[in-house]
Amino acid sequence: MKATKNTLAAIALSAAALTVLPACKAVPNESAAAPEPAPAVEAQTDGNYTWFVKKGQRRRAKRQAARQAAENQAALQRVVVTGYCSCKECCGPDAAGVTASGTKAQLGTIAADTSVFPFGTQLNVPGYGEGVVEDTGAKVKGFHIDLWFPTHAEAKAWGSREMFVAMPSAQ
Repeated sequence: MKATKNTLAAIALSAAALTVLPACKAVPNESAAAPEPAPAVEAQTDGNYTWFVKKGQRRRAKRQAARQAAENQAALQRVVVTGYCSCKECCGPDAAGVTASGTKAQLGTIAADTSVFPFGTQLNVPGYGEGVVEDTGAKVKGFHIDLWFPTHAEAKAWGSREMFVAMPSAQ
């Protein structure tokens, strides 16, 4: 009977100790100053662990950055860029100022090989600006585009340049 009383007393004491001081909580040391929170920067490292950034998040961020860089690179296309106008010298004896798609040639009209750049393709040409493929040309084949200018002198002044042209990404 004594053993039972001792066991019951031990259980009661342990229960009382748990209610007074739970085992899962730490007792704050009031003499120590409150610790300053570490800045949330990736540069703080301790061995192979980087504070506040999980390994999986870093890998995802690197993959996403690589994917974005590839998309940006794919949006640039190296082409030969020349200029033309609606005169007979540029467009032949039947020049009327009407494009192959049926629109009137104006600033922003681009002639291209439609197997490479279909009608309606929007291009951003450095030094010229935004343009839309609306025309074709006998000498415009492959990665070659022709930009429309209002005068023959402006078209000749543009000349022939090889450059990177920004195309909208397909989504």
